[in-house]
Amino acid sequence: MKKILILLGLLTLVACNSEKKNSNELWVYTSLYKDTISDLTPRLKKQFPNVEIKWFQAGSEEIATKVNAEILSGNLKADVLISSDRFWYEDMANNGKLLAYTSPTAQKVPRSLRSSDGFYSTLSIPVMVLAYNTEALKEPPKTFKELAMDKWKDLFTTGSPLASGTNFTTMAMLQHHYGWDYFKKLRANNTIAQGGNSAVIRRLQNKERTVGWVLLENLLRFQGKDERIKAIFPEDGVVTQANVIAITKKEGSRELAKKFVDYMYSTEGQQAMTRSYMYSPLPGFEPPKGAPSFESIFKNSFAWTKDFLKSVVKARENLKEEYTKIMFE
Repeated sequence: MKKILILLGLLTLVACNSEKKNSNELWVYTSLYKDTISDLTPRLKKQFPNVEIKWFQAGSEEIATKVNAEILSGNLKADVLISSDRFWYEDMANNGKLLAYTSPTAQKVPRSLRSSDGFYSTLSIPVMVLAYNTEALKEPPKTFKELAMDKWKDLFTTGSPLASGTNFTTMAMLQHHYGWDYFKKLRANNTIAQGGNSAVIRRLQNKERTVGWVLLENLLRFQGKDERIKAIFPEDGVVTQANVIAITKKEGSRELAKKFVDYMYSTEGQQAMTRSYMYSPLPGFEPPKGAPSFESIFKNSFAWTKDFLKSVVKARENLKEEYTKIMFE
C-alpha cells in the first residue's frame, strides 16, 4: 500500500508539472510573414515573460491542412490561429472547433469583419491590388476586369488560390462578380497563376510578366528598393482581405490564449500590424507607411456581403476544383 501511495504521488507530481509546463506554453499557427513574427517576439517576451510562445508559420492553406489533420488525430496542438482564409474560419466555427471570445477592443472592429457569434475577428487588413513594372509597361491596366482582354496575353500573373488564402479570396471575389468566363479568358491569355505574392513580385521584376495582382503590403516592402514596381488601385475595386485571429476549442484553461488575443488588439499589437504594411481594423491607427488612407481604400473595394461569405463557405472546395479545371487542365 505504501508503494502504491508513493507511485500515485509521483504520478500526481508529473501530471502537475506537465500541466504547469503546458499552461506556460502557447502555440500560434500563422501566415504572418517571418519578419512580422520577429518584430513581435521580443515585445511578446516582455509582455509574457514566463510564457513560451511557439510559432508554426506557413501559408493559410498549409495551416488549414495541418489543423484539420491534428483535429482528426485527436491531438490539436494549435492554441491561436492567425491566417487569411476567412472562409475556413467560418467552417471551423460552424463545426464547433473554435472558442467564442471577443476581445474588448475587438468590439470596435466593424461587424462585417468579424464573426457574428464571436468565434473570430479580423486582426489586420491586407489589400489585393494590381502592380506593374514601369520599365516594361507604359500604359498599365485600370481594372481587374480588363485583364481578360486579348491585349494582356502573355503579360499577366497572379498567385495560386490553391496555396494562398489571399489569392483564394481574390479569385472567389472576382468569380462572384465576373463569373467563370473571366477565368477562362485569363487562361486563354496564358496567365501564370503559381506560388504566392512574393512569386508574383519576382515575375514582375524579371519581366517574365509585366502586370499582376499582388498584396499592397508586398509592394510597400519594396519602397526604396525597386522603384520600377508600382501599385495600381483598380477602378472596379480593390479586394480587401481579412487576417483573422481565433482561439481553438481545447480542453483546459484558455485564459492565456485570450490574453494573447487581447495583446494583439492592443496599441502595441496593432502597431506591429501596420509596421508590417497592413491596415488596422480599429479606428485611430495610421495607415502603413507609403499607403493611402484606409477610408479611400475601403470606399473603392468589393463589398463583403453576408451572401458572398455564405456562398463561398458552402462552395469552397467546388470553387477550387473548377478553378483547377479551368487554369491547369
